[in-house]
Amino acid sequence: MKKKMIVVVMVGIALLLVGLGVSKVFGLGFKKVAVEELDVPGWRMEQSISNPNYEFYKDEYDIVRNTDALSGAAKKYYSKYMDYKAPNGKAIRLLAMDQVKDEQLLYAHSILSFYLSSNENIDKTSIANQMADSHTVLIIPNGADRDGKTPMAAMALGQNLNQMEIANVGSKWYIDCDYQHRDASFEEIFHMVHDYGVGTRQNPGADPAIAEMIGLAKDHALPLRESDWGKKGLWGFNSVNWLKELSKEGSLEQEYIVSVIDSYYGLWDSWADGQGGMWGIYCAKNRKEIAEKDPKGKAIVDYFLNENIDQMLRVDPSFEGEFFMTQEESKPYTTKSQYLQKISLTGSKDSALSANELDNTLMGNSGFNRIDGKSGNDVVQFRGHSGQYTIVQKNSEIVVTDQVQGRDGVNTLINIELLRFTDKDLKMEEHSM
Repeated sequence: MKKKMIVVVMVGIALLLVGLGVSKVFGLGFKKVAVEELDVPGWRMEQSISNPNYEFYKDEYDIVRNTDALSGAAKKYYSKYMDYKAPNGKAIRLLAMDQVKDEQLLYAHSILSFYLSSNENIDKTSIANQMADSHTVLIIPNGADRDGKTPMAAMALGQNLNQMEIANVGSKWYIDCDYQHRDASFEEIFHMVHDYGVGTRQNPGADPAIAEMIGLAKDHALPLRESDWGKKGLWGFNSVNWLKELSKEGSLEQEYIVSVIDSYYGLWDSWADGQGGMWGIYCAKNRKEIAEKDPKGKAIVDYFLNENIDQMLRVDPSFEGEFFMTQEESKPYTTKSQYLQKISLTGSKDSALSANELDNTLMGNSGFNRIDGKSGNDVVQFRGHSGQYTIVQKNSEIVVTDQVQGRDGVNTLINIELLRFTDKDLKMEEHSM
């Protein structure tokens, strides 16, 4: 009798576990949370851009906040999305759940745009088109990676980047260099571009030449003898089991190159718990060390990507104070911000921007802002027509006041060479105050 009861209990437990597994796979009990629509201000709806030099950018009003028009798992599990339009007119979609902040989604879109922007070395049209033709999707679920809270059916839609690992510019995680929430955006989004666009040695894509360059650099970084993996070389330190797993998956190249990219753009320079980057797996912590220790890796990033991030990135609206774009030892986040070229304050908190030696494009928010372009030929871009602003010179400073409430606020400018409005550019040297 006791044996029979034990069997019944065991069968019951097995059925429960199976049920939990089915629930996990199909998301039984998962409830999508709708996000509120934004009230679009009148100035945004009426905005007309005739200035051919105006630098377009995405903002919170470009996010689609309802997925009911989508189908399948995208509709069932995700609450909002943005599309990156490839040159062929097709979309690379970024899907996000409800806890993903707008600024995190916009940041991910900007990183993707940065990766897919052509430069003087390479035309990336075919790469972007390949991704769009393949219906490539970036999914941004709530929570942390592998926390067990996201249904597998939701995860199966595309490349994963979790909400808890997006440290967008100016956020607390970004400013504090919080490696408990280390920014995985560069890593995961490049995985997507690599796998579904560029291609790899094993799975050719739109650019076999770049794939081979990455493969050769990985070969150089990893010891030839497997017995030396994790001990010698440039990458994979103390990670021999992980390396063997990657080898079986055919993803050594992908994991190697993102380690280079992370260090190249300063994401590990303020990590104080060890040598090198990517948790000590990679030999170099910053761009200087890459040049010294892994020139083959640096050559790929130099060729495929721009030296500085030239997409318009947004400082989180929670930020208040002065945002610095020149590296300063007392401000660890500047190991990252030194490579930013175009920055916009957001929200309404009174803040300041201190730029770098690059030719910057800078934007304020709706509060009282102080913007110092430092060296270089710097532009401050505004969201409206020049006739809607007053411009007053006070000694070496220029004060630009927006007459439309809730848009560009009041901006005190220093070391700025040009004002850019939606209708025209205004050079400071030619403007009579």
